[in-house]
Amino acid sequence: MTYAGICGSDTHAVAGHHPLLPPPYLPGHELLGVVEKTGPGVDPDLVGTRAVVKPNVECGTCVNCLAGRTNACQSLAWIGCDPSGALPGGMAPLVVAPARNIFPLPDQVSDADGVLVECLATPVHAARIAGDLGGARVMVIGAGTIGLFSVIAARRAGAGVIVVSDPEPSKRERALQFGADHAVDAFDPDFAEKTSAGLGGTADVVFDCVGIETSIRQAMSVLRRAGTLLIVGVPPRDGSVPLPLIQDWELRVQGCANYTAEDIETAIAIAAEGGLPGDQIVTGVYALEDASEAFAAAALGTAGKVVINPRA
Repeated sequence: MTYAGICGSDTHAVAGHHPLLPPPYLPGHELLGVVEKTGPGVDPDLVGTRAVVKPNVECGTCVNCLAGRTNACQSLAWIGCDPSGALPGGMAPLVVAPARNIFPLPDQVSDADGVLVECLATPVHAARIAGDLGGARVMVIGAGTIGLFSVIAARRAGAGVIVVSDPEPSKRERALQFGADHAVDAFDPDFAEKTSAGLGGTADVVFDCVGIETSIRQAMSVLRRAGTLLIVGVPPRDGSVPLPLIQDWELRVQGCANYTAEDIETAIAIAAEGGLPGDQIVTGVYALEDASEAFAAAALGTAGKVVINPRA
């Protein structure tokens, strides 16, 4: 292991707030390292390869896997998100992963960028399943790391104009630096009007990177008829949605769960092209013995991406 990133799912899970990942578990699913040893039947030339790990492990044989939707495998397992302990994560000097989940990194991709590939792959997946984003009016709700990466992913997919909302001025400013055209205060009483003004109309697609009832209702307030709402952020709890509006406006509400190998490869390509400024995102590197402090910093939600170096 070189770096293991801490994501929002980790901080929610260790606090007991994740709806699908109860503690205790052995964290670390944002993985960057160097192959030290290969098992039987695996190409030994992989040894010494700097790589990221796709942590979601599919069965390869269920109906969804056979259809190419490996992220929706009927028996999907996770390295670093496994309460059973069968697939411990990468917050350790060494971690084991299936060979098919190893993705070599080009030399031009820095370690700071490489540890963010897994995180970027989620918005890349969302943008891919959203449909054609060419020239689209896109709204991104939430300017945390996933929200910022949604800007990057939507822009690469051809979005015409992107507006981001967040209650924190510093996050809104960073969203503009990352390529958003406009930023709106999520608590502004004129939220819908200012969003539509920035978009030049109602949104074709909304990336909800918060996943709470309030954000979903905000999304509905700016979507056009027959628009698409992508639920990208992990909802912490159940919430009500305006079903009459969804039905009458024929809105598409699309869940977005992790990624496939294709999405990881696209994320690596974005990093290789220089589109992933890890030096601006990774704001803290901690030794493994300081993991408690690292998780506390990550839980603040304002510290950028916090990573652990298990060999420091």
